[in-house]
Amino acid sequence: MQIYNHDSPESIAYKNNYVELENWLDHLNYIGKEITNLVDLGKAQLITKEESQAVLEKFLKEKEVNNLKIIEFQKYQDGLPRAAECEDVECDMFFVSEHEKFRKNYMQHLENYRKVKEEYFSVLLK
Repeated sequence: MQIYNHDSPESIAYKNNYVELENWLDHLNYIGKEITNLVDLGKAQLITKEESQAVLEKFLKEKEVNNLKIIEFQKYQDGLPRAAECEDVECDMFFVSEHEKFRKNYMQHLENYRKVKEEYFSVLLK
């Protein structure tokens, strides 16, 4: 989305939020692919270790959570065009608040995923 000189501050915020959301979805989709690759690698390398089975199961659970996040964020993306139709401050503030909620949700998901990934690598390197 391109920002023009004549765009209102609300329109600029909407466009920036939309681009940010697209980036989140791209990253969530990448995480899904990465989890699949790491699980496949783990199955090939660590199949005999009991500890590795536990971390592989965590990865599979994380993949399920990631897939649910993708669906949740896509639903949010589908509803985002309504933000561009806002005509009052209350409506604008609702969408600003909603976007912040999704930002926090995204950041928490990344933090949780990174913890599982670090645990995986620590098991892999033993």
